[in-house]
Amino acid sequence: MSVRLALALALLGGCAEKLPEAHVMPLVGEEKAFVRDVAELGIHKGFAARVALDAVLLRPAPTPAAAAIAATPPDAVLTWEPTFAEIAASGDLGWTTGPYQAHRAGDPATIGHGHYVSVWRKDGAQWRLVVDGGSPHPPPLDLPDRFTYAAPRTSSVSADQDAELKSLRAAEDALVAGLTTPGRGAQALVEVAAPDLRYHPPGSFPVTGPGAVQTALLARADALTYAPRGAGVSAAGDLGYVYGDATRQASPQAPPEQGGYLRIWRRAADGRWQLALDLTLTEPAPKAMP
Repeated sequence: MSVRLALALALLGGCAEKLPEAHVMPLVGEEKAFVRDVAELGIHKGFAARVALDAVLLRPAPTPAAAAIAATPPDAVLTWEPTFAEIAASGDLGWTTGPYQAHRAGDPATIGHGHYVSVWRKDGAQWRLVVDGGSPHPPPLDLPDRFTYAAPRTSSVSADQDAELKSLRAAEDALVAGLTTPGRGAQALVEVAAPDLRYHPPGSFPVTGPGAVQTALLARADALTYAPRGAGVSAAGDLGYVYGDATRQASPQAPPEQGGYLRIWRRAADGRWQLALDLTLTEPAPKAMP
């Protein structure tokens, strides 16, 4: 065998090796195809082609996808980019997040910024959007987010989805109780935080990591309450989500703001549910017309 042929075969062998992020790339590809569909078909048709029948969109309260899409201005322009992805060991549930931009067509001066979160479920061979929300925040610095991903997961949990869903709901209920206990909110969140917890507080930039989350929580003076409404878990029982209604009060004298929330949970190596993402959206009530 010639040296040239041996080198060519070695290069081909190297190209055949899987990239470390190969396990999440089908989901990332689906998200990017979703971005293209919205750009080409418009926001109504683009979303309608991807959502599951039972999908909810946080707008800001959890709203059935069909109603949320119908209420979206048809001239809305929305672009986004996945910069993090995770997928369950069973390959049937995953999520992505990253920055987004939104404005009305022909009026780029009104552009808004934020970070989105999309939860995807595999129905048969097709990925479908089951929960989607975006947390607005001020314009970011001109520093692109680097793509990262959660490591491949191996299933070590029972395949009893009903039992795992019940366990997930119990973890959520315990966290909600802790968050609404005066003086305990930050600690309750940190106690169940995954090492890479992503926290999206209302109207602020997302922060990552339990330490940064605790600092962000201690710096906030608002009060939040939560009421779970729906949940789902992977077939492997290693990844799940909970969404529901949220109420925020910026100060004791301020009127309450209504909205929704989404939390993504993953199983730790010791079997405990850990919080991977916390997203809360609220907005002030419309002012009454005189």
